[in-house]
Amino acid sequence: MTEQIHDMRRHLFSERFRVTASVKASGILENVWREHIFCTLWLDDQSQSYNTLLLNIKSESELHIDVPLNFPKQIEAGLQVTVLSRVDGVISGFRSQILRQEESDIVLHYPDAIYQLQRRQLFRVPPTVQDPDEVEIYRQGALMVSGRMQDISAGGIRIMSRCPKDLPFQPSEILSQLVFKIRDSDPLHMPAVIRFVDNHVAGATGVILGVEFQNPPAADQEKVAQYVQTRDREILRMLGIGLRSSGKQQPSSWGGKIKSWWKS
Repeated sequence: MTEQIHDMRRHLFSERFRVTASVKASGILENVWREHIFCTLWLDDQSQSYNTLLLNIKSESELHIDVPLNFPKQIEAGLQVTVLSRVDGVISGFRSQILRQEESDIVLHYPDAIYQLQRRQLFRVPPTVQDPDEVEIYRQGALMVSGRMQDISAGGIRIMSRCPKDLPFQPSEILSQLVFKIRDSDPLHMPAVIRFVDNHVAGATGVILGVEFQNPPAADQEKVAQYVQTRDREILRMLGIGLRSSGKQQPSSWGGKIKSWWKS
């Protein structure tokens, strides 16, 4: 798999994107099954993707998916897989392993967790390696601190920053402004407030900040929103969500069982 795809999957399956409510997690799988939503499947360490459908859910023990076209004939049990889909406009996915391969089904272990890359209330995207990511944090009564953008939404930004040499960051701290660039933009100036401070992720010399923009200039906020939409489309293309896989769009066993299955 390419480094970009690997990084995006690692980004999606971080703890902060995990769906913590078990009822909601099972509801996402039910939705994928009942609405017959196409999924994209990857075998570990392979860049090739396959389109498939979720055929059955066996009481939180097994998932049955359709065997995609051009899928390898012999697959070892225990092989790790990644499955992603677009549910109600949200990239959703899980990691699992193959239990066995039947004639027209692939049986997966019921996933331990479901993840959603996008939150409707705070739709966040990471910058690319080529995009600017430096952020200057201007504080009231304290020294300016520099950091790097981890991800951004129309309403805020997550920053990995050095620990201040004078006053530590505090939740609810009002920031005079953040100064940063996004792709093809002049410097943006955003008044902001710190919503959370995580001292444990970045190590002894760093800190992760969750920052919300406060009454930003309309033109700057629009530029951020457009950038977020652009990155969303790039991420979808990178992950193959909603795109054709190496084979045809329909699963290989479509003709034989779609009539009875569709009525379920």
